[in-house]
Amino acid sequence: MAYFDHAATTRISEKALEAMRDTARRFVGNPSSLHTPGVDALKRLNGLRGDIAKLLGANRREIVFTGSGTEANNHAWQGVFKAVDGGRFITTRIEHHATEMTAHALKRLGADVVFLDVDEQGLLDPAALKDALTDDTRLVSIIHANNEIGTVQSLPDIRSVLEDHPALLHLDMVQTPLHMPVDAKETGADLISFSAHKFHGPRGVGCLYVREGVEMEPLIHGGGQEDRRRAGTHNLPAIAGFAVALQEAYDNHAAHTTHVAALAKRLLDKLTDAGLDFRLNGPPLDGRRLQSVLNLGFAEAEAMSLSYALNTDGIYVSLGSACDSQNIEPSHVLQAINVPKRYRNGSLRFSFGDENTNADIDHAVDVLTNILKE
Repeated sequence: MAYFDHAATTRISEKALEAMRDTARRFVGNPSSLHTPGVDALKRLNGLRGDIAKLLGANRREIVFTGSGTEANNHAWQGVFKAVDGGRFITTRIEHHATEMTAHALKRLGADVVFLDVDEQGLLDPAALKDALTDDTRLVSIIHANNEIGTVQSLPDIRSVLEDHPALLHLDMVQTPLHMPVDAKETGADLISFSAHKFHGPRGVGCLYVREGVEMEPLIHGGGQEDRRRAGTHNLPAIAGFAVALQEAYDNHAAHTTHVAALAKRLLDKLTDAGLDFRLNGPPLDGRRLQSVLNLGFAEAEAMSLSYALNTDGIYVSLGSACDSQNIEPSHVLQAINVPKRYRNGSLRFSFGDENTNADIDHAVDVLTNILKE
């Protein structure tokens, strides 16, 4: 098969899987229990928290484990909303649905939510952010690396706008760690969302970086886990897999970027050589983007039919976000960057990983050419 949907989820690495197995075998207690097996599990949890915090340039108290990146985004928004008295919340029109839908939900509850436009590459204009800021702006929430079109926002530009403003900055960096190391302090963010399965870790575990001193309300109430910031029994084996996968992502990010960049160029060159009428949605390959995520619009085609036909040949692509795969409406991201309708309805996302090969690319182009010509 040719799996081109790594932005949706990645294959768990063998080292991460072994760390999960080892942790599950050796640590049978609940980290919240006071007996010896529980204390042993708590020590393991604290060690893993420290490992992850160090990799993220944070301290252990700033890491709140979650069940997903979606939960982390929800916690960032709802936790701030519940902790403040009114105020403005600012985001963009190309956010992941975990942010977009939460923003709409809070708007219905009375929040003043502003959705900022982006340009045709998906880039945010810092001047637009500055104009949207008010004295009572509480949160600015921006997706760093877009999951559908690969656009990477400029953190220095965002930091400079917010430098003298008290608003909190939340970054959705779920797609980032596989491509570049993240130092939370260097980002200038107060809150950052991560999800392990995007960088060859297990599904069902993520975290929210919460800068020390930021006041938030819990999203999930119950026990006293995570310093009473997120209730629920810790998924210790998954957290172990998270830690190992994050270290591997950092160790391999340069080689990964080189590999997927070569695949991206090969795909575009082959499609051009085949004479297909298509466009790259989002930044050019030499622009501010993830090289691994290509959103391609094929003229006068229908994305669902293309995806189905490719699937029958063992070529697996996405129509956009996996979290919205049942939606037949055009992607809100593609609408936000004004992709012409001629290409928008036939847009597919190819997202590459280390196991993809040149042969995968060549086969996909041959199959696509036959489908489109038929």
